[in-house]
Parts: sequence; structure tokens; C-alpha cells
Amino acid sequence: MIRPPVAATVALLLVLTGCGGGSEPPTAKPSPSVAAQPSTPDSNEGRLTLESGVSVFYRCVGRGSPSILLEAGGAGTQEFGSSFVDPLAKATKVCTYDRLGIGSSDPAPDRHRTIDDLCDVEDQVRQGLGLDHQSVLAGQSAGANQVIWCAARLPTAVAALVSIEGYHDDPAALAREFGPDGGWQNGDEHVDWVKSSVMLEKMPRPIGKFPVLVISASNADPGGVKNQRYWLALSPRSRQVVLPGGHNLHFEVPDQ
Repeated sequence: MIRPPVAATVALLLVLTGCGGGSEPPTAKPSPSVAAQPSTPDSNEGRLTLESGVSVFYRCVGRGSPSILLEAGGAGTQEFGSSFVDPLAKATKVCTYDRLGIGSSDPAPDRHRTIDDLCDVEDQVRQGLGLDHQSVLAGQSAGANQVIWCAARLPTAVAALVSIEGYHDDPAALAREFGPDGGWQNGDEHVDWVKSSVMLEKMPRPIGKFPVLVISASNADPGGVKNQRYWLALSPRSRQVVLPGGHNLHFEVPDQ
């Protein structure tokens, strides 16, 4: 059996989305640093300085609109390799970055943070990289939870939303896993995932009318496919696709 590629599935959504218009761009105003010399045509990477003075490491490939911003469960520039990015970059501009505290970016602020803080950074990254004001937001694992919240904060800036193995987390279960502080004191990103899950739990749905694609793995956690159906209520234009593989689909079946 031919396994549907994750990147091709996202690309299909991109084709169906087309170019948006009439929305206000994000208001954050970071100051980009000088990027490194491109290693391949139509690609560039470097450091982007945020309003707070810290910087994140990013990589962009391709040209076109609507652009795609990829949010990984970990360091985006490491997790989204060429086998995932290049098929998408043939059609449009694709960017990813390492969040503060992971990968090649600066450390995260040593304070209590939530998913709101992650979206504050994401908004600055989008503006600093010159992404068009209606972009496709795609996230994997915790990155999916993040882009869902970011899209809910500013739905007019979203052309489409993609969740790759993004779970609807139970706050009580996360509290048992991370402890009373939600994991922020021990984690490199200093994010309270328990409070963040409560925020997502209380988030009204739908959050917009843009297309939403929920990509689930057939061989990940038991009940994962059913669990992720929760996100179909994000938009009246939502659909779920189940691909063979485990939780890290972007590693397992990027281009097969």
C-alpha cells in the first residue's frame, strides 16, 4: 500500500486554500539580524532579534503565497528536514524556527510562561520574516497546540490551520505528569503546559472559517485518532486524515 505523504497532504490543503486577502497583519515589530548566506537557491537562515532583545534561529525555503509557518514539537529547524520542507517549498515560502530555550535559539526567559507567551514570539517571527499576513499555520505535537491557540488569538491572519498529531490534552492528566507547576520550572522553554491546556480547554470553538486539516497517526497512542477529532470543531471547514505511522509522522512518512 502506498502511504500518503504528510507534506503532500499539507500541500493539498495549500492548493485548496489559495490566497487570502483583506486581513490586518500582526502588529509585532521585531528587528531581524543579518541572515547567513543561503545554502540553497531561494533559501535563507539566520537569527531574528525579537522586541525583548533575544533572538531565535530560523530557516526559510521557497517563494510564494500563502506562506507556511511550521511549529515543531521541539526545535523546528532540526525536526522539519528537507524531505518535509522541500516538497512544500516548490509551491510557496516555508519557514520554521527554534523556539526560545531549544535548538539554536537564545534561552527562554526564566519565568512562568504559557502558550500565550509562545504565540507572542510566533507573531513576532511571522512579521520579522516577512510572511504574508494570511499564512498557513502547521504544527506537530505540542507545536499543533500552539498554532491552534495562535490562530484563535488572530484568526484573520490565518489562511489555513494544520494539526499533525496534536492532542486534546486533559489538564488533570497533565497535572499528574508535570506536577503542580505544570512543568515550567524544569522545562527548557519554561512553559506551564497544565495552564496552557486549561486555556485550550476553555477556548470557544469554532475559532474561524478557514480550512483546518487534522492529520492523525494510525499507530500512535491508543485512542489518538478519536481524541484528535476534538479539533474538527475549530472550523466548519475541517477534515481529518489518518496516515499509517507513529506520533512523529513528519519523520516517518515525509515524502513516501
